[in-house]
Amino acid sequence: MDELELLKKDWKKREASLPRLSYEEIYKMIWKRSSSNVKWIFIISVIEFTLGIALFFYSPSYMEEMEYPEMDYFLYITYPVLLYFIYRFYHNYKRISTTSSVRELMRSIIRARRTVKHYIIFNLIVIAITSITTFFLVYVEKAGGWETYNQSSHLSDHLILVSFAILITAIILGICLGVYLLLYGFLLRRLNRNYKELKQLEV
Repeated sequence: MDELELLKKDWKKREASLPRLSYEEIYKMIWKRSSSNVKWIFIISVIEFTLGIALFFYSPSYMEEMEYPEMDYFLYITYPVLLYFIYRFYHNYKRISTTSSVRELMRSIIRARRTVKHYIIFNLIVIAITSITTFFLVYVEKAGGWETYNQSSHLSDHLILVSFAILITAIILGICLGVYLLLYGFLLRRLNRNYKELKQLEV
């Protein structure tokens, strides 16, 4: 008998001695992991929203000197949407916590992942709009206001301004996307792994 056959026999003996989990036990383990992941998504979103509120009320001095209520209105509009997403995260957590079947748990995981993706896309759009608008406002204000800027600027100045605004916004978006992928991406990957395990369990 060669070494390979001996190894196979040894492995079979060890495998027989290992505890075998039942269908219900495996489901409960995946359910607990999924519930914990969605709960952390909710907690992180609440912390992020709280930090956003704090940063909004802590305005830099140069922003306080400028009077552009449109920016405030835009931010006021985004907060109800963010609160809606937080509610959706909480609702997803409560739904996944009371799930009692594999198929329903799979649906809950899909809904939770979809909500997070929409939340990230919305935030990146808001960040892009805020970044470009703020850059334009600060630059024009430092140039002496809209009238002075329009009188003294040329087409090349406008192109340079737009190029810098896009470049800075791209950098900011890259940083924010990296943070989102680090925080939410990790949890989404775990949810995706849970979903695949549930799919195998259902077969």
